[in-house]
Amino acid sequence: MKIERTYLNFTLTVSVLVALYLTSQNWKNQLVLDDVKVYNASLLTDSEVKTLADVQKGSSLYALSLTQISHRIEENPFVKKAVVVRALPYDLTVTVNERDPLALLATSSAMYSVDPDGVVLPLPLERKSNVPVITNVQSSLRVGDTVKGSLMQAVKFISGAGKMGPALSASIAEIRLEGDNLIAYTTASALPVIIGKGDLERKLVYLRNF
Repeated sequence: MKIERTYLNFTLTVSVLVALYLTSQNWKNQLVLDDVKVYNASLLTDSEVKTLADVQKGSSLYALSLTQISHRIEENPFVKKAVVVRALPYDLTVTVNERDPLALLATSSAMYSVDPDGVVLPLPLERKSNVPVITNVQSSLRVGDTVKGSLMQAVKFISGAGKMGPALSASIAEIRLEGDNLIAYTTASALPVIIGKGDLERKLVYLRNF
């Protein structure tokens, strides 16, 4: 009797679990995409992010691969990371972490921009123009590259200036690369400020005071 009762309880439990699973699957199949809601995008428009996501209204919400959608959005060079979540019952939410252009890069053949991590980006297309320019840059750069050497030092110098306040950051108009050395030009004077290389934090303090 005890064995039969245990077997019966087990059978009932399995039956209930199967029924719940089938019910949940049926419920999931009824959930279809109505809208994609975008958060934190500023360089890209909501419409551009939705185009990158490439999902169709009316698609089964649980048939969509959130990982694949994230990867498609992250193919845009301005997107550092995209987090895609199902917002039940009918939406997807996309939270975008963008790469913010820190400076423009002027090579002999093209113009680019660069973020604080040193990642080369396209030009920000009229969305951010009040940034300094780094000149005399090698022409072999490509979008997606991470800069090195004196160019990375220039990026760190401009980034460091921003951490010391908007006044210093806004005063830096140009950083020119001369070999391993940096030469700064400010909005206060046309005179070149020879930064050299290394010990950037101390030199930023001197430049701010000057």
